[in-house]
Amino acid sequence: MADSSEKFPLLALAEEGGSSASFLKMARALAKEENISLPKYLMGMIWHSVHGHNLSKIHFYQDGSGDTYDIEFIGEVFRQMEADDAAGKLKTFNSAEEGLAYLAEIRKVVSAGKEVD
Repeated sequence: MADSSEKFPLLALAEEGGSSASFLKMARALAKEENISLPKYLMGMIWHSVHGHNLSKIHFYQDGSGDTYDIEFIGEVFRQMEADDAAGKLKTFNSAEEGLAYLAEIRKVVSAGKEVD
């Protein structure tokens, strides 16, 4: 968490001995920037802080839900998907019907007690 607090302005302010009024003022500004309420902002950041995430990489979904996402995690998922695609492990469908038909076939294979390739 040390590198998180160095880059995350709200925690840096708290560690520098800032007043509670300045802490709340900055928290409100950061919550407004993320387009969510102050309680949702604080709870999201506390959750990520407790889990040791780098708080400078945390952002909130813009639907106002207060749910957070980690840019590094999303990047890793994307890189893994690109690697799987390059290795031929991903299926591409031209329509929803084609995809649903494929899933129906898999359901039959699984129901028969066989492994899916």
